[in-house]
Amino acid sequence: MSNKSDLVRLIRRTQTIVSVTLFIFTMLFCWQATGLELSKIQISYWGSSTEEYGWLWNSIIVLLSISIAINNIIFVKRHTRLKHKTIPYIMFSLVSFCLLLVGSFNLEYGLLHDIPAWVYFFLYPLSIFIMVYLNRGFLHYREWFIHLIFSIIMIVSPLMCLTFVDGFGLAEIIHSLVVISWNIHTAFKRFDIGLKTSK
Repeated sequence: MSNKSDLVRLIRRTQTIVSVTLFIFTMLFCWQATGLELSKIQISYWGSSTEEYGWLWNSIIVLLSISIAINNIIFVKRHTRLKHKTIPYIMFSLVSFCLLLVGSFNLEYGLLHDIPAWVYFFLYPLSIFIMVYLNRGFLHYREWFIHLIFSIIMIVSPLMCLTFVDGFGLAEIIHSLVVISWNIHTAFKRFDIGLKTSK
């Protein structure tokens, strides 16, 4: 592998780990500092202008959106067995843009915050599903199955959580943890040139 490829891989992995680590620590800090119960709120309340640390939460969401954009786009670009890339590019870009809007406009902005938040929530797992569906004939079965499971868990687990609690906080955190897991998985994915493998 060329030095350029090694550098790209190092940067991609580093920015993913740094942004994920900062997100987790910021989430734990805001949870502790605000004392808000996750079973009764949505985590966007941490970014409310009425909260002392709102700027911190919103900033980390913006950083995470940029990190997700970089990781997802490079993943699609460099994956040799993904032959249909245009739609995944568009969908993952839209996912990142929606998360950027969520971090840029707090709850006081109403629909300008809520609509991107809901689109992000449902579009991310759909983007993964569409990516593997379009490329199902080119991916190895194991990889196809792993991405499919990620997309299913990313949407089903939070929705199941909503049946047990009133607030969105726990569901959003579960969704975020699955997103983090998928991004770490893809960031450390080694790309190898393989023959077309059908399922």
